[in-house]
Amino acid sequence: MSTVQKPASSLDSGEKKRKKMESNRESARKSHEKKKKQMDDLTNEVSALQEEKNDSIKNVILCTERFMNMESANNTLRAQATEYTNRIKSLKMTLQLHYARQGSGFN
Repeated sequence: MSTVQKPASSLDSGEKKRKKMESNRESARKSHEKKKKQMDDLTNEVSALQEEKNDSIKNVILCTERFMNMESANNTLRAQATEYTNRIKSLKMTLQLHYARQGSGFN
């Protein structure tokens, strides 16, 4: 029985190849983990931004409703102010006529 020994350079070459393959696998695994973490981080950021967007939309709707209510109230107050101004003018004219009939002036 004789055992055939391979030259040392052949063993070294095979060992180097095996180590290189292991190193490549480890690099690929790390790269995959890094990409997965990046994807998870981006997914979380998208969720947070969507939630912020939804909150902003709700806030815009609320502000728009408040604005419309204030605008309506303002229009009502303007109409009342016009009505009261017209009433005051009418009362002034009535008083002027009354005092003119009595012979004294009113301004």
